[in-house]
Amino acid sequence: MAVSLSPEIRDTLKEVMQRLRPCCESGRFVQAENLHLTLAFLGEVPTEKLGEVREAMDSVSAEPFLLHVGGFGYFRREGGDIFWAGVERSEHLTGLYRQLYTQLQSRGFHLEKRAFRPHLTLARQAVLKKEYDHGAFVAPTKKMRVEKITLYQSERPGGILKYTPVYEKILREEEIK
Repeated sequence: MAVSLSPEIRDTLKEVMQRLRPCCESGRFVQAENLHLTLAFLGEVPTEKLGEVREAMDSVSAEPFLLHVGGFGYFRREGGDIFWAGVERSEHLTGLYRQLYTQLQSRGFHLEKRAFRPHLTLARQAVLKKEYDHGAFVAPTKKMRVEKITLYQSERPGGILKYTPVYEKILREEEIK
Protein backbone atom coordinates (compact mmCIF):
# COMPACT_ATOMS: atom_id res chain seq x y z
CA MET A 1 0.00 0.00 0.00
CA ALA A 2 1.49 3.29 -1.06
CA VAL A 3 1.25 6.88 -2.17
CA SER A 4 1.87 7.19 -5.90
CA LEU A 5 4.13 10.03 -6.92
CA SER A 6 3.38 12.88 -9.29
CA PRO A 7 5.13 12.81 -12.69
CA GLU A 8 7.13 15.91 -11.65
CA ILE A 9 8.52 14.21 -8.55
CA ARG A 10 9.24 10.98 -10.46
CA ASP A 11 11.14 12.95 -13.11
CA THR A 12 13.13 14.84 -10.46
CA LEU A 13 14.09 11.61 -8.69
CA LYS A 14 14.95 9.97 -12.01
CA GLU A 15 17.42 12.82 -12.63
CA VAL A 16 18.92 12.33 -9.16
CA MET A 17 19.37 8.61 -9.87
CA GLN A 18 20.97 9.37 -13.25
CA ARG A 19 23.53 11.61 -11.50
CA LEU A 20 24.07 9.05 -8.75
CA ARG A 21 24.51 5.93 -10.91
CA PRO A 22 27.96 6.75 -12.37
CA CYS A 23 29.20 7.59 -8.86
CA CYS A 24 28.53 4.06 -7.63
CA GLU A 25 30.68 0.96 -7.95
CA SER A 26 27.52 -1.12 -7.71
CA GLY A 27 23.86 -0.88 -6.83
CA ARG A 28 20.37 -1.84 -7.88
CA PHE A 29 18.49 1.30 -8.87
CA VAL A 30 14.70 1.55 -8.73
CA GLN A 31 12.91 1.97 -12.06
CA ALA A 32 11.43 5.51 -12.10
CA GLU A 33 7.95 4.18 -12.83
CA ASN A 34 8.16 2.02 -9.67
CA LEU A 35 8.94 4.92 -7.30
CA HIS A 36 6.32 5.25 -4.56
CA LEU A 37 6.01 5.99 -0.84
CA THR A 38 5.30 2.73 0.99
CA LEU A 39 2.75 3.04 3.78
CA ALA A 40 2.39 -0.67 4.54
CA PHE A 41 4.27 -3.64 3.13
CA LEU A 42 2.02 -6.70 3.08
CA GLY A 43 4.15 -9.23 1.24
CA GLU A 44 2.21 -11.95 -0.55
CA VAL A 45 -1.51 -11.68 0.12
CA PRO A 46 -3.77 -14.61 -0.80
CA THR A 47 -6.50 -13.63 -3.27
CA GLU A 48 -9.20 -14.40 -0.71
CA LYS A 49 -7.71 -11.77 1.67
CA LEU A 50 -7.68 -8.91 -0.86
CA GLY A 51 -11.22 -7.91 0.14
CA GLU A 52 -9.98 -7.35 3.70
CA VAL A 53 -7.17 -5.14 2.42
CA ARG A 54 -9.68 -3.06 0.44
CA GLU A 55 -11.93 -2.84 3.55
CA ALA A 56 -8.98 -1.61 5.60
CA MET A 57 -8.18 1.02 2.99
CA ASP A 58 -11.84 2.09 2.71
CA SER A 59 -12.15 2.47 6.49
CA VAL A 60 -9.45 5.15 6.56
CA SER A 61 -10.75 8.67 7.07
CA ALA A 62 -8.24 11.15 5.68
CA GLU A 63 -8.29 14.38 3.72
CA PRO A 64 -5.99 15.15 0.79
CA PHE A 65 -2.73 16.74 1.95
CA LEU A 66 0.58 18.09 0.71
CA LEU A 67 3.58 15.78 0.63
CA HIS A 68 7.05 17.38 0.69
CA VAL A 69 9.90 15.41 -0.89
CA GLY A 70 13.57 16.36 -0.91
CA GLY A 71 17.03 15.74 0.43
CA PHE A 72 19.07 12.58 0.35
CA GLY A 73 19.96 9.93 2.87
CA TYR A 74 21.00 6.35 3.27
CA PHE A 75 20.56 3.36 5.52
CA ARG A 76 23.83 1.54 6.12
CA ARG A 77 23.67 -2.10 5.12
CA GLU A 78 26.30 -4.77 4.82
CA GLY A 79 26.86 -5.40 1.12
CA GLY A 80 25.75 -1.89 0.13
CA ASP A 81 23.57 0.91 1.39
CA ILE A 82 19.99 1.85 0.64
CA PHE A 83 19.93 5.36 -0.87
CA TRP A 84 16.74 7.36 -0.50
CA ALA A 85 15.11 10.73 -1.01
CA GLY A 86 13.52 12.23 2.06
CA VAL A 87 9.84 12.69 2.79
CA GLU A 88 8.88 15.29 5.35
CA ARG A 89 6.80 13.92 8.19
CA SER A 90 3.47 15.61 8.61
CA GLU A 91 0.48 15.11 10.86
CA HIS A 92 -1.59 14.06 7.84
CA LEU A 93 0.93 11.49 6.59
CA THR A 94 1.56 10.02 10.03
CA GLY A 95 -2.18 9.90 10.76
CA LEU A 96 -2.85 8.10 7.48
CA TYR A 97 -0.09 5.59 8.22
CA ARG A 98 -1.41 4.92 11.76
CA GLN A 99 -4.96 4.39 10.55
CA LEU A 100 -3.84 1.94 7.87
CA TYR A 101 -1.58 0.11 10.30
CA THR A 102 -4.37 -0.25 12.87
CA GLN A 103 -6.96 -1.33 10.29
CA LEU A 104 -4.67 -3.93 8.71
CA GLN A 105 -3.50 -5.30 12.06
CA SER A 106 -7.09 -5.66 13.27
CA ARG A 107 -7.73 -7.83 10.20
CA GLY A 108 -4.86 -10.14 11.04
CA PHE A 109 -2.15 -8.79 8.73
CA HIS A 110 1.39 -8.96 10.10
CA LEU A 111 3.19 -5.68 9.56
CA GLU A 112 6.70 -4.44 10.27
CA LYS A 113 7.23 -3.44 13.89
CA ARG A 114 9.88 -0.80 13.25
CA ALA A 115 9.02 2.89 13.36
CA PHE A 116 7.57 4.56 10.28
CA ARG A 117 10.39 6.45 8.53
CA PRO A 118 8.89 7.82 5.32
CA HIS A 119 11.37 7.78 2.44
CA LEU A 120 11.58 7.03 -1.27
CA THR A 121 14.05 4.26 -2.05
CA LEU A 122 16.28 5.14 -4.99
CA ALA A 123 18.85 2.30 -4.89
CA ARG A 124 19.62 -0.85 -2.92
CA GLN A 125 22.98 -2.53 -2.32
CA ALA A 126 24.60 0.71 -3.44
CA VAL A 127 28.32 1.27 -2.94
CA LEU A 128 29.76 4.70 -3.74
CA LYS A 129 33.12 4.98 -5.43
CA LYS A 130 35.80 6.13 -3.00
CA GLU A 131 36.04 9.65 -4.45
CA TYR A 132 32.38 10.42 -3.68
CA ASP A 133 30.70 11.39 -0.44
CA HIS A 134 27.05 10.82 0.48
CA GLY A 135 26.81 14.57 1.09
CA ALA A 136 27.38 15.26 -2.61
CA PHE A 137 23.82 14.24 -3.53
CA VAL A 138 20.53 15.96 -2.94
CA ALA A 139 17.01 15.66 -4.25
CA PRO A 140 15.58 19.16 -4.73
CA THR A 141 12.55 19.93 -2.58
CA LYS A 142 9.26 19.35 -4.36
CA LYS A 143 5.70 19.02 -3.15
CA MET A 144 2.60 17.29 -4.41
CA ARG A 145 -0.98 16.90 -3.32
CA VAL A 146 -1.82 13.40 -2.10
CA GLU A 147 -5.39 12.58 -3.10
CA LYS A 148 -5.41 8.78 -2.96
CA ILE A 149 -3.61 5.71 -1.69
CA THR A 150 -2.94 2.72 -3.90
CA LEU A 151 -2.64 -1.01 -3.38
CA TYR A 152 0.03 -2.38 -5.70
CA GLN A 153 0.74 -5.88 -6.88
CA SER A 154 4.37 -6.62 -7.66
CA GLU A 155 5.16 -8.83 -10.62
CA ARG A 156 8.29 -9.78 -12.54
CA PRO A 157 7.35 -10.12 -16.22
CA GLY A 158 10.52 -10.99 -18.09
CA GLY A 159 12.44 -10.78 -14.80
CA ILE A 160 11.84 -7.02 -14.45
CA LEU A 161 10.04 -5.79 -11.32
CA LYS A 162 6.80 -3.95 -12.07
CA TYR A 163 4.19 -2.54 -9.69
CA THR A 164 0.62 -2.66 -10.94
CA PRO A 165 -2.17 -0.75 -9.16
CA VAL A 166 -5.00 -3.10 -8.14
CA TYR A 167 -7.08 -0.82 -5.91
CA GLU A 168 -7.26 2.86 -5.01
CA LYS A 169 -8.83 4.70 -2.11
CA ILE A 170 -9.64 8.35 -2.80
CA LEU A 171 -9.00 10.68 0.12
CA ARG A 172 -11.95 13.03 0.68
CA GLU A 173 -12.42 16.41 2.26
CA GLU A 174 -14.28 16.21 5.56
CA GLU A 175 -17.95 17.07 5.22
CA ILE A 176 -19.07 20.12 7.18
CA LYS A 177 -22.07 19.21 9.31
